[in-house]
Amino acid sequence: MNLLDWLSPSRVLCPVEAETLEELLWRLLGRGRETLGLSSGAREKAARDLAFGTRGEVVRVHSEVVAVLAEQEGLGDPMGFLGITGQPFQVTAEGKEEPGSARAVFLILVPGRLTSFRARLLPELRRFFSEEPRVEAFLGAGDPESALGVPGLDAVSIPEQPLVGEALQPARYRVYPETPVDELVDLMIRRGLHAVPVVGDGYEVLGIVTTGDALDHLLARSRAGGEEEPGLARDVMTRAVLCVSEDQELREVAQLMVNRDVEQVPVVREGQLVGFITRDSVLAALFGAPPETD
Repeated sequence: MNLLDWLSPSRVLCPVEAETLEELLWRLLGRGRETLGLSSGAREKAARDLAFGTRGEVVRVHSEVVAVLAEQEGLGDPMGFLGITGQPFQVTAEGKEEPGSARAVFLILVPGRLTSFRARLLPELRRFFSEEPRVEAFLGAGDPESALGVPGLDAVSIPEQPLVGEALQPARYRVYPETPVDELVDLMIRRGLHAVPVVGDGYEVLGIVTTGDALDHLLARSRAGGEEEPGLARDVMTRAVLCVSEDQELREVAQLMVNRDVEQVPVVREGQLVGFITRDSVLAALFGAPPETD
């Protein structure tokens, strides 16, 4: 599937003026109101929910570009919209105290599972916008045809093979190298965790502590009569950690997990921990039945 297959000049506003992401989404949804069956009130609510992340996701793919992704019933294929403004508009749904800004938004409505679609599309969009000449040409486009004709945009597509991001389980807990072992063990017991990542100040993965690591350490202390210092996470963690990225093919990583006999693998994005994939999540992503739809 190719990004340009879901976009058409009729659903591209370029250039367009808007002060907020909500306003821009409202304008874009107006180009698809007949297909989507949106009344005036439904269009306003959809724009508000999308802009504030109460429906779907607002994700930054470049400092000047955001993508808004959401599931949409009744579609046979993804439906895309694009808006590019002359001046920055306010973006409020990124989990920041101070709103950010952007110059362009891709609005993509998908008929199936958003998690699967997101994991495959976002790395491709980020790759496209990693080259500044493309960004300048894109943001400087004077009409829809020029925006859609920026070299390289026609190559943005969704890979056919499932990617790691489709089995991603967000990291709920992490500790630092100086975290006392007793505190770490208490966390693992209370939360039922089989492994906890140890991260640096920039959330880069330094190591991982598994239940086996913790048990070995505690048994050694017990044999010594409990007189040894409790130790810190850095004293217990396994330092040689296999990490993968969201845009690696899931089947290849699954085979790697089987070959190395590991239960879970940390997933990183630009060097920072974002979560784990486990054997259970890989099994569900590769071979689980899709969710039932009404």
